[in-house]
Amino acid sequence: MKLEDFAKELAPYLPPAFGAFIGLRWAQNQTAIQKVTGFFGGFGLALYMGPAIAEFFNLGPKGTIAVGVLTAVVGMDILGGLMAAAKAFGANPLESFKGWIGAWFNRGGNQ
Repeated sequence: MKLEDFAKELAPYLPPAFGAFIGLRWAQNQTAIQKVTGFFGGFGLALYMGPAIAEFFNLGPKGTIAVGVLTAVVGMDILGGLMAAAKAFGANPLESFKGWIGAWFNRGGNQ
């Protein structure tokens, strides 16, 4: 396999990886394993959803790249929130549940 062929095969994976790398910037209060999980989760989400979103909106190649990058950044943020919620639920399940219900139904919860 030539270097040119390798570069052509690798090219579609670079924008989502770049977006996930950008998402690491805001993952400051996470452990190393959470950062790795978030990186690969955001990267995988961008690989799966990026082209689908671009096709839904009839975007061209540049738009597809932008959607891939943004999907990876947002995916990392979503995964970070889910990990934080799981950690809070593990520490105190009842208070976490009351806080989530209060947030959804505007009942005050934990403020």
